[in-house]
Amino acid sequence: MPHNQNFYTAGELAKMFNLSKQTLLYYDRIGLLQPEFVSENGYRNYSLHQYLTLEVITNLRKLDISISTIQKYLANRSPEMMRKLLEKKDKKCQETIEQNENIRKDIRVMFKQLDALEETCLNQITLTYRHSKNLYISKINSKSGHMGTIYILASHNMKVFSEHHFKERSVGWIVDGESFLNGTSAGAKAYFSTVSMNYYDEKENYFETAAGFYVSLRFKGTFHKNKRKLSKKISLFLKRNNLRPISDLYVQPLLNYWMCTSQDEYINQISIQVEQMEEPAEENDK
Repeated sequence: MPHNQNFYTAGELAKMFNLSKQTLLYYDRIGLLQPEFVSENGYRNYSLHQYLTLEVITNLRKLDISISTIQKYLANRSPEMMRKLLEKKDKKCQETIEQNENIRKDIRVMFKQLDALEETCLNQITLTYRHSKNLYISKINSKSGHMGTIYILASHNMKVFSEHHFKERSVGWIVDGESFLNGTSAGAKAYFSTVSMNYYDEKENYFETAAGFYVSLRFKGTFHKNKRKLSKKISLFLKRNNLRPISDLYVQPLLNYWMCTSQDEYINQISIQVEQMEEPAEENDK
């Protein structure tokens, strides 16, 4: 019970709102809620006026309104100021909802990719029709060296994935198709990422893949380590099916350092566009 009918100690007032005494001491220190008076023995004494003010403070804090904002409101209380306060908070809540929805969209994309990984068939060559895609590419200078190439990759990531844009898929790279199939140099010519139309103003960095039939193969391990074996396998498939490559090779990581530590567990996909070669004309029987 209070020491008298008009004032409450810090402990008594704090208990009414399920707060700690330290919270009231903090409010006193910053000038948000000061006691009516401090007695000679050091006890802080709060009146009904402080009780009512604390009710406003605790309920506005439940709306996650900052202490500094509450402090300004308490100095200028009115229906109009309360409306402005709530409208500002409501707008902030709406922004948070939109941000969380965007996060959930990115999470669903990742779930979709994880589901696709579970259904991945390795070391099987497929021939499928693909629609055209818009790519954002960053060309790699053959003289860049290892460190220079990393800088190009970092710059590519910054262009494609903004500060608040989750990197939902790995960046792929383009390899000269003829060199790959010949078993010679198969270094990357450019990095690429699939983007929407008119996503960037830098038109020279856009590339649209042609619609058509693509030969694809998914495999475990790194491309660099397996490229000769992959080259032989794809070349044999093209020869047996009378197909001719008509594009560069696209290498797309499906499982990499994001979800495994050993490069031997990586899963990559290579794809190259092809067309049917004409059958040689048969001689007429005489």
